[in-house]
Amino acid sequence: MKDNRGFSLLEVLIIVIVISVVAGFGLSKTEAIFGYNAKEAYKKVVTTLSNGKVQTLSKSQLVSNNTPVKTGSSVTTKVKDDGVYIEIYVKGSNIYSKTYIKGIAENPDGVKIGEKGVVISYKLDDGTTGTLTEEEGHGLMFSYDRSTGAFLPYSGNKYITELTVSGGKRSYVIKLMPKTGKVVKVGKL
Repeated sequence: MKDNRGFSLLEVLIIVIVISVVAGFGLSKTEAIFGYNAKEAYKKVVTTLSNGKVQTLSKSQLVSNNTPVKTGSSVTTKVKDDGVYIEIYVKGSNIYSKTYIKGIAENPDGVKIGEKGVVISYKLDDGTTGTLTEEEGHGLMFSYDRSTGAFLPYSGNKYITELTVSGGKRSYVIKLMPKTGKVVKVGKL
């Protein structure tokens, strides 16, 4: 006859420890992946905003006739055909950017700059803060002064002065200098 006494306390304890170690390893890898995605998105945001300034200054001969052009994503801000605009928005679980030059999107479908799990939040010069969501009209639109490259106001007379790109347990800060249009990588928090 077989002996069907089940598992001993020691055997159950060993199984629980093994499962805990495997689960802990899986969670740490997930955090690392989201942290990596945040760092990559951080780099892409800096590059996108810096390129916007360069494109604005190199196209200072743009002529303004102030014809509004509706953006192609969820942001309801109007883009005029007189300059360079950078739009950053959430679509699905990803973050995208579009660059508009003279009212025409260079990349009509957008360029993915952030993967699932990455969040971008912003701070205005009056202390107001917010987070990008997929909600209609809740993207960020950056535009530049054609003669100096300085950022133009985001809303009314308010400027975006800081962006934070987060994912996993990592956060990266970008400072924006409204008067000069400079994008400063502060780095990891």
